[in-house]
Amino acid sequence: MTRVFLASFILMGVFLLPYFAYIFGQDIPFSRTILDIGNLLWPLAIFVVLLYEDKKEKLGIWRNPSLGMNLKTVILSLALGVLWQLITLLLTTLFDAPNTDPRESYTLATLILHIFSFSIIGPIAEEVFLRKWYISMMERASFGKIAIVVSNALIFYAAHVGTGVWRFDTLIMAVILCLMYMRTRDIRYCVITHITCNLLGIFSAYYLV
Repeated sequence: MTRVFLASFILMGVFLLPYFAYIFGQDIPFSRTILDIGNLLWPLAIFVVLLYEDKKEKLGIWRNPSLGMNLKTVILSLALGVLWQLITLLLTTLFDAPNTDPRESYTLATLILHIFSFSIIGPIAEEVFLRKWYISMMERASFGKIAIVVSNALIFYAAHVGTGVWRFDTLIMAVILCLMYMRTRDIRYCVITHITCNLLGIFSAYYLV
């Protein structure tokens, strides 16, 4: 577990270096396209690591308990995604954080790339890795529910620090998403929440700012 965890975070760090350089050093000339390519490459790298780990340990990472989904839970997942983005917008306003996604920075092609990398493949990778794989491995190691949820929330929070905003929303939502997965054992609900939040984040940056 430790090797996979470290390898995954190293890969994430390498591919996200342009992003962190961008948000911590505004004078560094990284374009949106370079940032989104990095956001596209790190999930692909995580998938490769998890495919290897799944084959080696026979974890069943890519299996769900059933094909069907509970409609009420889907609606709850969508509502949580909307709430998450509202909290994010509130925090951004309170901390007077700069807008890193100005409308003028997008063409149609870069907007499509941004949506795919930031709002689809990125959330899927984060949820499969930080929720399904991480929780499953911690449970295998006989960690208690509180330890799993707290450590997961802190890791998720640390991965989203930046742009001058204390991302308390990630801390709160990580707890909720952990509990959601541990109750349903279906990562798709967590993915729906995450994708909804990120899609609304792009919409708010593109149209409302």
